[in-house]
Amino acid sequence: MADRAPLYFETHLGMLRPANRAAEEAMREINGTVKAVLTGGKANQRRRSLYWVLVSIVTPILNDMHNMTLTDDDLHDIMRDKLGMFDEVRLPSGEVHRKRHSTSNRAMNEADRADYLNNCISIWSKWTGIEPTTLTAEGQRAA
Repeated sequence: MADRAPLYFETHLGMLRPANRAAEEAMREINGTVKAVLTGGKANQRRRSLYWVLVSIVTPILNDMHNMTLTDDDLHDIMRDKLGMFDEVRLPSGEVHRKRHSTSNRAMNEADRADYLNNCISIWSKWTGIEPTTLTAEGQRAA
């Protein structure tokens, strides 16, 4: 998983059309010509996609339930903090900075990514009151 929501597009009539919420939001910001780098991942793209789809489902639920204004990237950061995926760096001022671990393909193998996703689903289930199987099924339908 990348440290930001990936931008997924699908081909449609010879053009690219946004295929997830992050891509839709990025498209709104485009004004003029844009440079794109197209890549095809070797990792399990379905699992990566499921993670970010679930993030986009859970974020508004948590925002509504608890009167918050989280973004998808905020929830991703919260999950890495919650699961202890960071190193603490003490600054000269004495403050502690959390340097979060990456969830990119280079940083996680497939088993670690599956474990990370399962832990996130379990936590989100507790926070939202939605059964893990229901949450996963909803994410798979939306992915």
